[in-house]
Amino acid sequence: MGVRGMGEASAWARAVASAVSELRNRVGLTVQELADRIGKDPSYLYGRLNGSAPFNINDWELLARALGVHPIEIARLAAKFAADEGHEMEPTIKLDPTELSRRLQVLQAAPRTAGPEFDAAVLVDRAAEREIELTMEQWSQLRSGTAGDEVSVRVLDLVAEYTGVAAGYLTDLSDAGLAETTEAQLELRNAIREVGGESLLARSVGDVSPAALRAIAASLRAAHRGSSS
Repeated sequence: MGVRGMGEASAWARAVASAVSELRNRVGLTVQELADRIGKDPSYLYGRLNGSAPFNINDWELLARALGVHPIEIARLAAKFAADEGHEMEPTIKLDPTELSRRLQVLQAAPRTAGPEFDAAVLVDRAAEREIELTMEQWSQLRSGTAGDEVSVRVLDLVAEYTGVAAGYLTDLSDAGLAETTEAQLELRNAIREVGGESLLARSVGDVSPAALRAIAASLRAAHRGSSS
């Protein structure tokens, strides 16, 4: 992402340093405390925060854990700082296009927790309002799995927000537990829609296991069939 090894930090690396500083301030850590948390000498951290050298990939993981965020949050905030400085740097993530396509299709078919059904045109309009690059053609490519494996993090965040799911469902395809829980919740949404309980869609189901969510969905459908016969 624009980092030049161990030499002088690039514009992107300086934006990352600004993001780390912002997150450090949010949680109220001193540089010394953050250095202790990531197991580095304070001079190492100071050198990267002041732009003398870039953070490396291993640093990102350590920093994210120490700051209580996902590494993608660092990238997202860094992109904002880069844009403020006039640098067009869109954070991207490498994902399996086929699996991402499957999940996007699942989301598009499921009821949303609030508002009308999924509308790709509305999604594209929301992207434009936030200056996120997303056209109908690009959405179609993402949904069909033909867009390639480099995907905009901000696009995925927007889709997750619009459909009412955790961003990690789209940005961390390796998290099987989150995928199972999310898809069980979506199955319950579908069951609620089928039985005409739209007013229940926006209500939280709390900390319920995927198996229990699917059992609830099956019970709703069974009860609805019984009342209709």
